[in-house]
Order: sequence, then C-alpha cells, then structure tokens
Amino acid sequence: MCDLRRPAAGGMMDLAYDWWDILLHVQPSMVQSLVEKLHEEYTRQTAALQQVLSTRILAMKASLCKLSPCTVTRVCDYHTKLFLIAISSTLKSLLRPHFLNTPDKSPGDRLTEICTKITDVDIDKVMINLKTEEFVLDMNTLQALQQLLQWVGDFVLYLLASLPNQGSLLRPGHSFLRDGTSLGMLRELMVVIRIWGLLKPSCLPVYTATSDTQDSMSLLFRLLTKLWICCRDEGPASEPDEALVDECCLLPSQLLIPSLDWLPASDGLVSRLQPKQPLRLQFGRAPTLPGSAATLQLDGLARAPGQPKIDHLRRLHLGACPTEECKACTRCGCVTMLKSPNRTTAVKQWEQRWIKNCLAVEGRGPDACVTSRASEEAPAFVQLGPQSTHHSPRTPRSLDHLHPEDRP
Repeated sequence: MCDLRRPAAGGMMDLAYDWWDILLHVQPSMVQSLVEKLHEEYTRQTAALQQVLSTRILAMKASLCKLSPCTVTRVCDYHTKLFLIAISSTLKSLLRPHFLNTPDKSPGDRLTEICTKITDVDIDKVMINLKTEEFVLDMNTLQALQQLLQWVGDFVLYLLASLPNQGSLLRPGHSFLRDGTSLGMLRELMVVIRIWGLLKPSCLPVYTATSDTQDSMSLLFRLLTKLWICCRDEGPASEPDEALVDECCLLPSQLLIPSLDWLPASDGLVSRLQPKQPLRLQFGRAPTLPGSAATLQLDGLARAPGQPKIDHLRRLHLGACPTEECKACTRCGCVTMLKSPNRTTAVKQWEQRWIKNCLAVEGRGPDACVTSRASEEAPAFVQLGPQSTHHSPRTPRSLDHLHPEDRP
C-alpha cells in the first residue's frame, strides 16, 4: 500500500477520484486483504490526516466490498456510517454559543467532551451538564429536521434490537455493535434530540410502544450507553453482559422495531465483469449481464419493482409511484426528489452538505452524468416517474463530459 498522502505509483491504490482501473482488476478473493491493508495504512497516518480522509476511506472500502459476496453486507454499514457522519456534522453545526465572543470550544466539541466524560445511563443527568441555551433553535427549523431525527431514533432502536443476533455477519449493522466511535456519535445525537424535544415535542422521533407511560428515549439511551461502554476504549471490545442482551431481547415486545431501508447491493457493471471476458455495451440498449453472487446473496435487501420508495436524502416516504419528479442513482440505488419540498435554512444546509460530499448524489439534474469516477463506476441519474424519457443511441450520455442538453 502506498502513502495515502500522495498519488500512488506502480499500480498501488491511491486516494484520487479515479480508482476505477483498480476495481476492474480486483478479484473477489483479494477484497478482504485489500480492505485490511487499506485500514492499516490509514491508521498509520496522523490524527489530523485521518480526520480529513475518514469519509474517503469509507467510500473506498464500500467500493471494494461490493465486489465480493463475502463482504457485500459491509457496504450497507459503510453507507450508513457516511450518512450518520453527515447528520452528526449538520446537527452540531446548528448549535451556537450563548456569547458570540466565547473563546472556549464550540458547542459541538463541548457536547462530545461531556458525553464522553459522563457515562451515566440517565439521559437527563447527562443533559443537565450542557449549556442548553446553545441548543435553542427556531421552531420551524426543529420541525423541518424531524425526519432526520426520526432516522437516528429508528437506527438506535434497530441496532439494540439486533444485539441478540450479533453473531450473524450477514445482518446489516453488525459492525456498529463494536464501533465505539459510531455508538458515541449516536449517544450524542440522542442527547441533542432530547433537548430539542423539550423545545418542540413534535420534532421527537415517533415510537410505537405497548405502554403509553413508557419513556422510549430514556430506555434506548440507557441500553445504548451500556453497549457503548463495552467498546468505547481502544483495543478489543468486551462482550455485552447477559443482562444487557436480555433487555435487548425484550425490545420487540416493548417497541415496534422499524424496517430500515438499506441501500441495495450495487447492480453496476464492475461487480459483474469477469477477467478476460469482454462485454460489448451500446448506448440506448440495456446490456445482458451475468448474474452477481453478491446480489443474489442479499435479495432480502434489494427493492422489489413495486416497493415504496424513500427519498434517501430527506428521509421522506414517496410511495410506490411518486407524484414528484425524482432521480435515482444507477450506482447505489439512492432516490431523491429533484426539488426540495422544504425551504428552511437548516434543510438547505443539509442538502448542500450532502450533495457536496456524498459520492452517489452528485449531479446536475434528472439525466446528469458526473465526471467523478469515485466509486464502483460513475453514477448516472435517471428520472423516475411518468416523465421519464429514454434517449436514443444517437444522443448518448458520456461518462466523461456532460451532454449539451444537460448543461445548465
């Protein structure tokens, strides 16, 4: 492996946008060792450089893991971690110090420091150590963020309910059960949501509980903290005690466990190509591709043709036949509406942050093709719904530049 700070030479892996050629030559049996070497090289870098490269490394690992049926479940975890990092960064950026000239740490940094220091399982006892005036937001802003807060709450509930089945490597979310950093991030967000819920109760995540008097957020925070304590320190994580596992076993009888919409396994070309087997492609004509073992292994995660769609950027339910114009990424299956239904500043900030950093949602419109080949292949966006059009072979869309009709 080469130094991650400079371009690679001699066929080594690099961190540039074009790792397409490398993916073309990676065999499924090589994926596991490549991911491990990439992680080893990443951990050798300085803390500052690791922070800069963190999301890029996740994207590279996701690209590699798509190529092997043994590691394809990790793709869901890597996509989810990227989404979690984006939500955490966005929500923390909304916090403002009570005094503008405060030379102290930012509210987001203070939140992380206090949540790391205080290991109490009572969410209210953690909350009282924070300067709650830094969390005050406009009521319309809090309501506009409800869908993102709902995703955080649903994901925490899903992880805790899956703890008794932690031995199943094929279950999405498995890696989070031993990831102290991600669990700590979820714990911080639960505290933020708790404070915002005092200001605007309607922005809280909605849970379907069997008891009207149950405090679902307090219950989930208590279990999440116990799980986080097991793996927050560096080194091998300790096993959760039997009492914690037993409490997580009872969750399905206390709360309705949500079915998360995991991004399906990639259905692109690279994962289907085999060495020394050329494939002829023609614009405007669907290719006949060999079957993918990775896709067959995760049929439960793939979307059926009539399955309701979700706007993965805004976490809005669109229904089986969306009435709004949408675009779908051909690389990861991500669906999002062309026009934002919410015009609040916080939502605009979230959408701009995601579009700028997400490798799968870049583009310039319903039929845009991007020049960056930063993952398994360059994604093309196809418009969904009754207004979809199929371009004839005479008007091909290039992977290397925008078609004249797509230019702004």
